[in-house]
Amino acid sequence: MDNEKKQSVGAGFLILSAASIAVKLMSLVFVPVIRSCLGGDAGYSVYSTAYSVYAFIYVLTTAGFPVAISKLVTELTVTKHSEEAQKAFKTARMFLIIIGTFFTALMAIFAKPIARFMNNEESWAGILCIAPTLLICAVLSAYRGYFQGRKNMIPTASSQIIEQIVHVGVSILLVILLKSKGVVWAVAGASIGTAAGALVALLIVMYFYGKTKPSVYSAIEAERELRKASGILPVKTSEIIKKIFYYSLPITLSSAVQYGGDLIDNKMIKSRLLDAGFIEFDAKSMHGAFMAMRQLINVPVALVTALCISVLPAVASAYAVKDIKKVSERAEYGFKLCYTVSIPVIAAMIAFAQPIYKLLGYGSTNYPLLMAAAGSVILLGTMHLQSSVLQGVNRMFTSSMFLCLCVVIKAVSNYFLVVIPGINVYGAVIATYISYLIPVLLNHFVISKKEGIKISFVKIVYRPLIASIIMVCIALPLYMLLKFATGFVSDGYFMTLVAFIPTVIVGVFVYFIAMRKMGALTNEELDDISPKITKLLKKVHLIK
Repeated sequence: MDNEKKQSVGAGFLILSAASIAVKLMSLVFVPVIRSCLGGDAGYSVYSTAYSVYAFIYVLTTAGFPVAISKLVTELTVTKHSEEAQKAFKTARMFLIIIGTFFTALMAIFAKPIARFMNNEESWAGILCIAPTLLICAVLSAYRGYFQGRKNMIPTASSQIIEQIVHVGVSILLVILLKSKGVVWAVAGASIGTAAGALVALLIVMYFYGKTKPSVYSAIEAERELRKASGILPVKTSEIIKKIFYYSLPITLSSAVQYGGDLIDNKMIKSRLLDAGFIEFDAKSMHGAFMAMRQLINVPVALVTALCISVLPAVASAYAVKDIKKVSERAEYGFKLCYTVSIPVIAAMIAFAQPIYKLLGYGSTNYPLLMAAAGSVILLGTMHLQSSVLQGVNRMFTSSMFLCLCVVIKAVSNYFLVVIPGINVYGAVIATYISYLIPVLLNHFVISKKEGIKISFVKIVYRPLIASIIMVCIALPLYMLLKFATGFVSDGYFMTLVAFIPTVIVGVFVYFIAMRKMGALTNEELDDISPKITKLLKKVHLIK
């Protein structure tokens, strides 16, 4: 039962965020290598188009089901219906196999028309080769949703890390082998790597499932006796199926709307840059630079996604027994963790955009894009977390409606802003801010006024903000000093690396101390995340 031990929001967040950091760091290594092999931003534009098409169809296929499985497994388990929880998982998995097979075939058959529609005909082979990943990931998402519902984040985290290792390794190898045949087949090689990583991840979660089955079915047998004595009635299969679709459809809609917005970005940015008078190569390069910047923005967003996965079952289990006070406490704690992580990351991205770009091989001219877009992390993180809270309290369609409005605003803003030559690709950044702000405000109104969930945002934001300012005020001069000192013995990449690594370590240390001094991170909260971390910090005398 060790793997099935229920993990707290903080512990689940730690496990998934550690995996997310590892995955994103690998992807940050992957992007410059792929960009280089594909001939720069113009070639990367081809790859990002193929991947964006896959990402959109993937969320259309699977996005709602893992959340529905997680929520159903949590609710059924907490109400002594573990047998029905297993049935819900197996039923949803069957639906995912059918849906995944259908969309895999659809994507493969229409690869060339889709590439033409996206204004990037060279991406057709990438779209074709990435299509089987849809079926693999559909089944994979069912297992991950099951384990998340049981508040066991280890299978998801470990499979994510191994998936990315295989993905990056196979993709880079195939791109290097196929680049002599041209960008079309090099992109196809990268797409095959994505499928290989997903297949290995599926085998890993199936292994975990096999290991936990005996203890789960043993618990079901014990629960049957308890249910007989208590007179608890079983949940009908028809009711389970109805709930699977009731929970999954709005979440699928939300994700489809969000990724549809990204797809619109992918299609619209390049075409509007061409309309603004830029030549094909420059439009492709600016589009590729924007997509590469989004990879960096996705690093902190992945941490928030990990937090959302941990918060949803915690909120759902409290709401299942109608404990609104506990719902409020868990939601507020989730937002506190979100801002504790995202605000210093935003500050670091703004202050150190140039060395980050240099170290990752993103070029020396496009870093202002990251500085401009970094603040969107907090809006996107808030929106994702609000959606998880609303899903947890059965407001399944509310955030979906607001996201639809978000995409419309984004598309209209992109259409009018990107075409202005003086703004160009920065118009997409401005559109991002405008489009995220609207659903954040509307979600907050529903959560606080309609559901009565009270969250003190001022209380949980001001401390990370002050600590981040202190961090930058100390870390930035230190970086400049180290860079100046190392400039006498070296220059370029090595000088930046030697100056940047100690700066990061000092920055993290300063932020942590500042947060502790302001009472923002208590021993109890550190224990909730990981008792081992608390013991380690006590051993090195960072906390008492």
